[in-house]
Amino acid sequence: MHPNTLEQFRVFREIVIAGSFSQASKNLSKTLSAVSYTISTLENQLGITLFDRSGHRPVLSEAGQVLY
Repeated sequence: MHPNTLEQFRVFREIVIAGSFSQASKNLSKTLSAVSYTISTLENQLGITLFDRSGHRPVLSEAGQVLY
């Protein structure tokens, strides 16, 4: 298991609960870029897209729903 996996899942969960990357970053006391990078890294490691980012707010993809 990657050493940051638990942190990545914690960030993923917070985005889902908060409804946005920016609110999750505030709740986690992290920069927005750190939150985005964490999710991007998790998506690359898993080989899936977790969020549809085409709208104003991120929406869980089908794979993201399964993971959540």
